[in-house]
Amino acid sequence: MTLNHLVALLTAMSLNANPTPNAIPVRLKPAPVIATTAGRELPRVPVKKRKDSLGIETTAKSALVVDVGSGSVLFAKNANVERPIASLTKLITAMVVLDQGLKGDEKIAIEAGDIEREGRPTLEAGDSMTRKEAFRALLVESVNELANAFARTSPGGRAAFVEAMRAKAATLGLAKATFLDPTGINPRDRASAKDVAIMIRSALAYPEIRELGGAKAYDLKVSNQASAGGVRTIKVKPTNNLVTSYLNAKPYSIVAAKTGSLPEAGFNLAQVTKSPGGQQVIVVILGSGNHFARFQEVKGLTQWAFNTYEWR
Repeated sequence: MTLNHLVALLTAMSLNANPTPNAIPVRLKPAPVIATTAGRELPRVPVKKRKDSLGIETTAKSALVVDVGSGSVLFAKNANVERPIASLTKLITAMVVLDQGLKGDEKIAIEAGDIEREGRPTLEAGDSMTRKEAFRALLVESVNELANAFARTSPGGRAAFVEAMRAKAATLGLAKATFLDPTGINPRDRASAKDVAIMIRSALAYPEIRELGGAKAYDLKVSNQASAGGVRTIKVKPTNNLVTSYLNAKPYSIVAAKTGSLPEAGFNLAQVTKSPGGQQVIVVILGSGNHFARFQEVKGLTQWAFNTYEWR
């Protein structure tokens, strides 16, 4: 989508830097250090330079735009309402896996019980790979079987892993979050857009998550004694269509992202994008109307933020 197309999406809804009835009344906590002058921390704060700038209409039931560094909320729509978040749950899953120690060279294998009844699985029972390779596929293609395998093989097993997810949510201060499984396939895995923004902002502290933010399709070799030769190759495809958009091409870059969809949840996307000037914004879309709308709406809100605010 070109900038002219984005401008065409502008609506009559005025969005100010100050809180609106649908906005979050407080900022997220600022990031640790953004810049330093004379030994004093000085966060670069977004200031609205286009006072009459309008936001874009979204089909999403909830939406949120947040500046990563200062925690300032730039746009909010029903951001405190809890909703099913589907595979956005895997942001918590990934952080818990890393908190427990990834052991990247160790092998992990899929068992029949790891494969969900819903959807089309990417892997088969007996497939194995290193945990580092599994972690990559978990985030790039949102593979449910791998989320279940990580939980099953964690200290204490699946039940203890889900408890660790809840403990992580409490540590992060997620006010509306509920986690019942590591995949997000349970529609009772719920959170607000504000919670999701905190989740993905917290995930930026993990280099292993950041390096996969803009990852594109790749070939994954898995071992399986039932396969001819014992090895087969799987094409791992990113669930985030924006990795092939201009937001993931210089001078822009996608720093972190996660998709999620269920009939009960609609279509969700959370993404952190870096601007040519180095600013990073989070855009969260929950309950978008269709598969493609979430990508266009995240793209539009991201560009709106970069065009409407300046960081001082």
